[in-house]
Amino acid sequence: MVTSSSHAAPSTSVAGPGRTERKHAQILASARTLFMAGGFDTTSVDAIARHAGVSKATLYGHFADKDALLLALVEADCRSMGETLWIRDERPIDLERDLREIARRFLAMFLDGRGLAMHRLVMSCASRYPAIAEAFMTAGPDRCDAEVAAFLRAAEVQGLLDVPDARLAATQFLTLIQGRLPLTWALSMKAPSPAVSRAQIEGGIKVFIAAYGRTEARSRRPARAISTSASRRPRASAAKRP
Repeated sequence: MVTSSSHAAPSTSVAGPGRTERKHAQILASARTLFMAGGFDTTSVDAIARHAGVSKATLYGHFADKDALLLALVEADCRSMGETLWIRDERPIDLERDLREIARRFLAMFLDGRGLAMHRLVMSCASRYPAIAEAFMTAGPDRCDAEVAAFLRAAEVQGLLDVPDARLAATQFLTLIQGRLPLTWALSMKAPSPAVSRAQIEGGIKVFIAAYGRTEARSRRPARAISTSASRRPRASAAKRP
C-alpha cells in the first residue's frame, strides 16, 4: 500500500509561469534575430525553433503561426522602445529644454540599430500583412503622438503653449524632428550625422514654438508644477544624444 508522507521529496519539475515566460521571450528573441538578419519571408518556423532551442510544438504553443509571432514581436518591441522615452515628472516645465529632450530621445530610439531594423522589417511586410502595419502604427507612432500630446496639454495648462489640437500639434512636432529620416530609411541610406541631427532638432523646436508658443511665456518658467496625469515628460538624459 502506498501512503503519503510529509517528508516526500519535493518535485524537481521546473514548469510554471516563470519558465513559460522565459520560453516565450526566447522565441521572440530568436525571431527578432532571424527576421532582422534574413527577412520575414525567408525565415522558417523550424529555423526559429532551432535558434530558440525549443521544439516546434513548444513554439506553436506560444504562437499560432509565423504571422502571429511577427505581430507579437512588433508589439513587444514598440512597447519596449516606447517605455524608454517617457516618465511622469511633475517639475515645472521648461519648454525648450523638455522639447529638446523629447526630440533627442525620439531620434535616438529610431537611429539605434534595433529601431532602424524594426522599421525596415515592418516596411518589408506592410503591404502583404496589413495587421502588422496596423500594430506598428498603434504601438509606435500613435503612442508617441499620444505621449507628446499629453506633454503639450500640460505645457498649455502652465501657460506656455496655445494648442487647440494637441494631437495634431504632437504629430507636427515629431514630423519636424524626424525630417527626411523616413525617406532615408526607405532608401537604406546612411543615418544623419550628430551635427545634422542637432540642427534638425533645434530648427524643429524653433519652428514649433513660433507656431504654438505664447509670446509672453516663452522665456518665463512657471512658479510651480501642476499635478496631472498628463504631465508625462522625459527624464533629463545624462548621455549626450545625437
